[in-house]
Amino acid sequence: MWRNALLRLVYSFLFYLVLPAVLVRLLWRSIKEPTYRQNLLQRFGFVNFEKENRSPLIWVHSVSAGETIAVAPLVRKLVERGYTVLVTTMTPTGRERVQSLLGDSVLHSYVPYDLPSAVSRFLRRTRPDCLVIIDTELWPNIIHQCAARNTKTMLVNARLSAQSAAGYRKISSLTRSMLMDMDYISAQTAAQGQRFLDLGLAEEKLLISGSIKFDQRLPKDFKENVAQLREKVGDRLVIIGASTHAGEEEIILSACRPLRDSHEELLLILAPRHPHRSDEVATWAEKEGETLVRHSDEMKCVDSTTVLLLDTLGELTYFYGISDIAIIGGSFVPVGGHNLMEAACANVPIIMGPYLDHIDDIASMFSEKGGMLIAQNAAELGRQLEALLSSVQERKDLVARANAVLKSNQGALEEVENLIVQSIARAELSS
Repeated sequence: MWRNALLRLVYSFLFYLVLPAVLVRLLWRSIKEPTYRQNLLQRFGFVNFEKENRSPLIWVHSVSAGETIAVAPLVRKLVERGYTVLVTTMTPTGRERVQSLLGDSVLHSYVPYDLPSAVSRFLRRTRPDCLVIIDTELWPNIIHQCAARNTKTMLVNARLSAQSAAGYRKISSLTRSMLMDMDYISAQTAAQGQRFLDLGLAEEKLLISGSIKFDQRLPKDFKENVAQLREKVGDRLVIIGASTHAGEEEIILSACRPLRDSHEELLLILAPRHPHRSDEVATWAEKEGETLVRHSDEMKCVDSTTVLLLDTLGELTYFYGISDIAIIGGSFVPVGGHNLMEAACANVPIIMGPYLDHIDDIASMFSEKGGMLIAQNAAELGRQLEALLSSVQERKDLVARANAVLKSNQGALEEVENLIVQSIARAELSS
């Protein structure tokens, strides 16, 4: 016990040492994205909604925008059951995604820095009954202080690559301490679950539920919004480059340009992962000779428009609905790939690049069953696009195989929901 306390003390001391650098980086990022300066005190636990006499509070932490999309159906189900849900994120993009998907039905805050004082302040003010961490965010002070307060703590949709497991083994004592403090871990695959066991998780705390991302559903207003967007672009073949990073727009455009010789009506939609890059992408595309329209300008695309820039948040799903092919970004540069589920749910054929480390398990499920294509470079991407554009049947077959993968892997959402509800119920009975 004293050893674990000492390890957390050393970890916290090191965190305090690097905190000035963290804040400098935050302020530097705020030069391009001023929203990083907003609600800064929340990162130190100063939240302004204290728990009074309300329903049990479930704290859901989602680190990325993709995870926020995946967890939104679960959050809605918990809200429908009468729970108060607090969603924390790390970035302004995540915050905006929470607001666009969940609105006023949930509370939102930035997650506190994993410092003893910040975490303690945050927990005193919110008093959560349950902490649900999405994916694999293991924070020693948050997990320990939640356990000390008898707050049910669980990791859901958990994934742990061999590389990440090797990293955690380097701090094995601290990792084992965190896993001992967890109540449950719901892993996506048996292989990932075994890695948690190897790191010290008790077997009775492990559940293999699959990925809740397979249980995503289209928004209720999907058809309505897609119809409006179709009026904007007209009856054109559409390729979307979604969630792109610097360097990927060039790859996608170089693959698409030759296709215009045989598909004059082709329109390319570019949707940068980070909206603050929109000006940069627009300037580059226009210098390349493209005729560009920004979605935020609310202008219709004319026949001469070659690129439509999606420069707003929360609308990507609807743009998948007007697309004939989706190229998912973060995969042609070494980022690790982004969420392909939205595109799959929208019944659009999917192509990704070779960098799929962050979604390797899910990407493998789709690629092995022929539910998506993988292009190694711009040249191969161009050949795949030409083949799909030239054959409606090939596009339909690709979508059908992706749908089969989706359906065969659904059900995790209900399992995770039941796990949370039962955990809170048992805690209430024992209190």
